[in-house]
Amino acid sequence: MADFSVNMNAGVCHITITRPTKRNTLDAQACITFVELLAQAQRDPEVRVVVLSGSDTIFCAGTDITENLQRTQATQAAFDAVIQALIAFDKPVLAAVRGPSLGIGVAMLYYCDIVYCGKKALFSMPFTALGLTPEYGLSKMVAQRAGFHKAAEKLFLSEPIDAMEAYDMGIVNGIVDDEKVLEETLSRAARLTTLPLGSLRATKALLRQSLAQELSGAFKNEQTTIADRLQSAEAQEACQAFQEGRKPDFSNIASE
Repeated sequence: MADFSVNMNAGVCHITITRPTKRNTLDAQACITFVELLAQAQRDPEVRVVVLSGSDTIFCAGTDITENLQRTQATQAAFDAVIQALIAFDKPVLAAVRGPSLGIGVAMLYYCDIVYCGKKALFSMPFTALGLTPEYGLSKMVAQRAGFHKAAEKLFLSEPIDAMEAYDMGIVNGIVDDEKVLEETLSRAARLTTLPLGSLRATKALLRQSLAQELSGAFKNEQTTIADRLQSAEAQEACQAFQEGRKPDFSNIASE
């Protein structure tokens, strides 16, 4: 399983993204693999908690840029399935974040239950910088957690979000020393394994019930908008600029 490593220990299923040469970006196949891993963890009675992490230097740099800007229906379905799988997973999911997390990487964190990050962690949602719009329910989640003005600032400008801002925006639960992030997260996961799983599942269902209803409309609106944006001259310029290794120039593109 080249894209992920999985370690089971005393009820904790630890899934690590292992695509270092790709900066832990997720292509469609990696997304499909991740969804399968969650499905296995859901079925396995030995799994009581899932912990998700990246490497010591990067959590997840988003989706593969070429697939992102030249996506097919199958690619879109694979990307969306990651978030849907996290929403549907009814056992606790924790995440340990070191280094950067972008795009879908940030979205995954919003759908985990508890998230800890290192002091040097950075987060970004660079959708507008690519001529696109927010996906994965982020137009709803970011505004709901951080407030409209902070959501507008970060989604419009595509600027990095440091660890303290991420805490203030509700992306992470807490900040710890970088070298202790995984240790802290696994410690909390171990604590959860001692608690009644039925109670944890029922509590998670209550917390998620209203959220799922609210997100339904947001997903539909986002999918319609992103389909249009992918065909836009701005997105095409972003894709061409990436392929040519330069910064995109949107100055001569008329507003659509």
